[in-house]
Amino acid sequence: MPQAEFCAECLHKALTGGSIQHVLEVLADATKATAVLFNDTGQVVAGPAPGNRFTRLLLETPAGREAVLSAHRSAIEPEGPSGHDGLILRQAKLDYLAIPLNVGNRRLGVLTLGDRPCEPLAPAAVESIASAVGCSAEALRQAAAELGSWTPAKVSIARNLGALLLEFLAGLRLQDEDLRKRLDELSTVYNLAGLVAGTTDLQEVLNRMARMVCEVMRVKACSIRLLDQSTGTLHVKAVHNLSSEYLNKGPVTLDRNPIDQAALAGELVRIADAPNDPRTRYRTQARKEGIVSGLVCGLIYRGKAVGVLRVYTGEPHVFSPYEEALLRAVAAQAAAAIVNTRLLAETIAAERYARQIAYAGAVQRRMIPATPPNSAHVEIGALYRPTYEVGGDFYDLIPLPKGNIGVAIADVAGKGVPASLLMASLRSLLRVYARFTYDIDRILAQVNKHVCRDTTAGEFITVFYGVVMPDGRRLTYCNAGHFPPMLLRGGQIQYLETGGMVLGIDPSATFERGLLDLRPGDLILLYTDGAIEALNFADQQFGRERLELSLIRHASAPAQRIVQEINWDLRRFRGLADRLDDLTLVALRIK
Repeated sequence: MPQAEFCAECLHKALTGGSIQHVLEVLADATKATAVLFNDTGQVVAGPAPGNRFTRLLLETPAGREAVLSAHRSAIEPEGPSGHDGLILRQAKLDYLAIPLNVGNRRLGVLTLGDRPCEPLAPAAVESIASAVGCSAEALRQAAAELGSWTPAKVSIARNLGALLLEFLAGLRLQDEDLRKRLDELSTVYNLAGLVAGTTDLQEVLNRMARMVCEVMRVKACSIRLLDQSTGTLHVKAVHNLSSEYLNKGPVTLDRNPIDQAALAGELVRIADAPNDPRTRYRTQARKEGIVSGLVCGLIYRGKAVGVLRVYTGEPHVFSPYEEALLRAVAAQAAAAIVNTRLLAETIAAERYARQIAYAGAVQRRMIPATPPNSAHVEIGALYRPTYEVGGDFYDLIPLPKGNIGVAIADVAGKGVPASLLMASLRSLLRVYARFTYDIDRILAQVNKHVCRDTTAGEFITVFYGVVMPDGRRLTYCNAGHFPPMLLRGGQIQYLETGGMVLGIDPSATFERGLLDLRPGDLILLYTDGAIEALNFADQQFGRERLELSLIRHASAPAQRIVQEINWDLRRFRGLADRLDDLTLVALRIK
């Protein structure tokens, strides 16, 4: 802001116990001299504050006020026009002091003290002054008689008091400048916290940081290097006012850079003379770039090193405690902004992935039969509960030629997207071969060959596939490593185990076909590992025996109700423990 504005506004607010006008009045009363404070362009900042009755009378008229100010201004403008009417007080041999207000090498203003005679005023001089300013000559003569002579001792005291006041004002000016600088610094730190608002572009955030640091710290240049944890290399990610030649000077690795090592360990590193500092790795390049002093601070967020923030000056500079504290604060905010920007980008990517997974889950659920095929001899109930949006469990009910019904249940090793993709592949293969191949063992052999081409080490599929004849009197099946379905007949449980090994391991594997003659009232339960391996808080499995008991307990219910009741038994057993596996149940009741 302009100097006049500074003096008029800031000093008024800075002085405690009253305004600058009040301070001038106290000074005027102590010295019996009129006090006026001018800025560096000659404008009045405060005053005039009269120190005696003589000046008070003069200030009562506009002309008198102008005469007082002109006389004081002439004390700081000795080369002004001597014939000006406003200098009538100087012509009357009233004396004045001019005391400069300096801060460093800058002159901010001048304090004047005056309207005091060195010897008693002549009556003719008083008459002339009264006539010029339009005030009572008699009153002015009485006031002039009260004025004592301004002796050298009194002048010295007045000068010392004035100088003391100006020293105080200069200190306030410096404090004001320092306060404004601190406010700018705090504003920068605050603004850094909001750099990520509205953007996930880390590069944009870093560029803005580098520029803001240079502006608020008034340094030559700034660089931000981010740490690659895997290689220990610091990569330049943002700079302000550094040449591309300097930036391409060579790699910066922690094992060969003690400055950055110390900064990342939490130390604030001071560099007095970079071209001659033995810790500087590229001293020649620093000299060519014009870098002299520097300050280096680690970007550390919650104990984790993110990178390094460096500031450079083009001349020798000793960084003050304020500057060091500022750089630490900026580095802390920068590290948080960097980490938050990364996390925000990861969150957006995760949300995008979650939407894609949700869509994939919806597609996968459409692969599960919505309703069972119509059959006069078989009642079917089914339940499918994936652990995640997509899963590796699968069941299918396939209408086949001549009224046959294909029933399949499978479990792909693993969870999530890979398992769901294998499940979709299995469904397509099974449906294709089921329609054109009669022998179930051959169907699974062909499916196995294809699955072996699609799987990697550790991936496999357990499958049970069976075909119920149209009259519901026979089940032809093959169990490829799956949990054997339960047959409940006459209150007793039997297991359907005939088949072979899991799919996806050995492309030359062969399978055996099983035949089961069915009777009215037979109940068959197909299930995946989510029904057997469900755990409670005591790490106990639901197990096969509890599943048998659950099936027997609900056997009289309709098929769909049976799978729902078994699911409730599982939930009651598990309690609040998380479900760790997909769950699929299929119940077949022979009418």
